[in-house]
Order: sequence, then C-alpha cells, then structure tokens
Amino acid sequence: MVDALNIATIKSMTANMTSLKQSAASGGFAITESGADAYIQAIDNALTSLADTMFTTQTLAQETQLGTSPDGIAMSRYNLESANGGPGTVGIIPALRELITALTEAREAMEQAKRNYQEVDEPNRM
Repeated sequence: MVDALNIATIKSMTANMTSLKQSAASGGFAITESGADAYIQAIDNALTSLADTMFTTQTLAQETQLGTSPDGIAMSRYNLESANGGPGTVGIIPALRELITALTEAREAMEQAKRNYQEVDEPNRM
C-alpha cells in the first residue's frame, strides 16, 4: 500500500495516462467498445472510491487540536504537512489529487480509443 501512494509512481502514472490520451487523440490507439467499457467501469469505480477517500481526508487538512505545548504544536504541524505536503513530503491529499488526474486522463483516453475503433471498424463493416 505504501508504494501505491508513492508520489513518484503516481506522477509516472499521470505522465503515462497523458501520453495514452494523446495517442488516442491522434488516432494511434483504438480499443473495442466492450474492452473500453470494462476499463471505463474499473476507472469509474476507482474514481468513486477516491472521491470518498478525498472527502474523508479533508479532516486531515485541518489543524489538530493538540494544545499549545511545543510537542502539541510540532505534532499538529507534522500532521498538516503529512496531509497537505511540506518540507520533505508531498502530502497524501496532493498525491490523491494527482492519482485522480491520472485516472481521469485514462478514462478520457479510453473514450477516445473507443471512438477511434468505431471509426476504423465502421468502414470495414461496409
């Protein structure tokens, strides 16, 4: 699970999905409707789950009420940096946003690839 939230992995996924979307936009990638629909359903399920997770993590973005002691202040700051990012950390919320972007790009690519397949397949059926 830790690797699944590794920001380098998520950024790589986003770049790959952007590339896939560009390939589909240029007509270089096509997929059958049933194949694309299976991917789109899986992506939609993941996006729904991530939306729920983002809603839940918004609590993490709020300052923790740990008192005014130096330890309480330090822990509260650490919690906020873990959630939102800061020195030495990207933060879980930005990482989740990046993952949502990657999945949205993948979904758009699948929709375009499905249209590409239909454009190629239709003349062949004639």
